Amino acid sequence: MKFKKWNIAFLGLVFAVLIAVACANYFVDPFGYFAFQSGDYDKIDFPVDTTYMQRELKLEHVLHFSDNYDAYLLGGSKAGTYRPEKLQELDGYRYYNLYETGGSFYEYYLETKFLIENASPKKIIINISGGEVRFLLRDQKDVTYKLPAVLTGESKLLEIFDFLSKDIGESFSRLKERLTETKYYELTSTGERNLSRYYERVEKDWESFTQKYVLADFDAHMKTLFTKPRRAAYLDESLEYLRQIKNMCDQNGVELMVLVSPSFIGEMSEHESTYYREFLVDMALITDYWDFSGYHDIDMNPYNFYNEGHFYYEIADLVIDTINGTDSYPGFGVYVTKDNVIEHVEQRAADYERLQQEYLETGTIQLQGMEDASCLLKN
Repeated sequence: MKFKKWNIAFLGLVFAVLIAVACANYFVDPFGYFAFQSGDYDKIDFPVDTTYMQRELKLEHVLHFSDNYDAYLLGGSKAGTYRPEKLQELDGYRYYNLYETGGSFYEYYLETKFLIENASPKKIIINISGGEVRFLLRDQKDVTYKLPAVLTGESKLLEIFDFLSKDIGESFSRLKERLTETKYYELTSTGERNLSRYYERVEKDWESFTQKYVLADFDAHMKTLFTKPRRAAYLDESLEYLRQIKNMCDQNGVELMVLVSPSFIGEMSEHESTYYREFLVDMALITDYWDFSGYHDIDMNPYNFYNEGHFYYEIADLVIDTINGTDSYPGFGVYVTKDNVIEHVEQRAADYERLQQEYLETGTIQLQGMEDASCLLKN
């Protein structure tokens, strides 16, 4: 009898602990999962950064507020710099920025399918940064990269259980953070990134900030770029998902625009190679695209970037102005089709070889500076 009572008491204790963990994870909500279910930015009373499940927030926002938008921008973190009010200058459409940290062609395929099924988009813009060809799926144990059930079609119930049963230490850490730290609002209500803190750093000491966050690994990246170019892992798979995206858009009357975004030359060491240039050729056989990457002055100027992987608003604005024909900079932005892609890629290869020769002769390459016309923040 005593043994039976002990078992009941033990099971009761276990149940009480599980309930306590679930309550802590629900009410503290360390990853924002439960607060994000409404998709309503106005109901979120804490700053949302990349340690929260931003993908859940954005997709739920689309589900609940799609009537507010005509078009959507997809992409990795670089795409976060495009402001919807500027994008609206392209066509008059109301845009929502659906950028995600660490995007991939596989995710853009899922998002395109999700939008067509749930949001009736008139247009989808996909911003490609080059890094997408290095992976198809990031670590799904990390909420920064986790694809929500609403996107993958997996069980929502199991997802809820997963977030209720997270390590309670996460809730304690988040609660302490909210009580003791002033956090930065990274997202705006239309989905783009808030870059104000980077502009504040520029005002204080632009040169040292750029040296620390843009140029810290420059020498190592140049060595890789010009002496150890590599083949990215998922070139073929990325092309196949792009083909499926294009077909899906065509079949549903959705306009598709593809951008290859500006990239600082230091970051290009992650993917630039003859294989990547072949990838650019193959992309043009699937769809036309705008290419703002390469070895032009703007991508060669570190002062256009707040870290080696991301550019300021002014560069994103010039992308839009170039497409619209309202502004331009020499060499920045080429509209690529199957008719001119060979010429375009051959020019890119020639630019690479010229810089490679400079590197082999001098051990470095000459960059643009903050006083040059290519520095868009001051010109």
